[in-house]
Amino acid sequence: MATATQPDIGKLGDELYKHWEKAMGSWWDQVLESPQFLGAMGKNLEHAAKARGQYERSVDDTMERMHLPTRSDVVRVAKIAAMLEERLLQQEDLVLGLKDQVVAMQKEAVQARIEAAEARIELRETLAALRQELGRLHVPAPTASAPTAATAPSATAAERAPRGKKAGA
Repeated sequence: MATATQPDIGKLGDELYKHWEKAMGSWWDQVLESPQFLGAMGKNLEHAAKARGQYERSVDDTMERMHLPTRSDVVRVAKIAAMLEERLLQQEDLVLGLKDQVVAMQKEAVQARIEAAEARIELRETLAALRQELGRLHVPAPTASAPTAATAPSATAAERAPRGKKAGA
């Protein structure tokens, strides 16, 4: 509980922080806008990039001397693997397409067999109906009064003569 004569410590701390933050913000703005600072940062980044490049080259040289794959070798193998994976996926798509075509052809063949079987059943039913109709009509067998091959008159000698030869020749 602050009295009228004692300042509140919490408010005083908040005010000090706000003043410090404002002062630091303006100082950083000046630093970051300074051409000397920006030039020094650029040179620092340039040297860091050069050092990184030298380090990478030395690692690659060491790996090569040890007969181990370098980073470029690994990158090349990764590219080849990605290309092979793409080709494999294309082949899988092609196989799936062919499989779908085979399934469709099999369905068509089964449908054709079903239709052929239905046609045969229909023909059998028609034949059975015709036989039944013939059975109902019942054509009579030849009777004894009708001439048969056994009772037919025999052929004459002239009829039995070989054809193609002239008489008296």
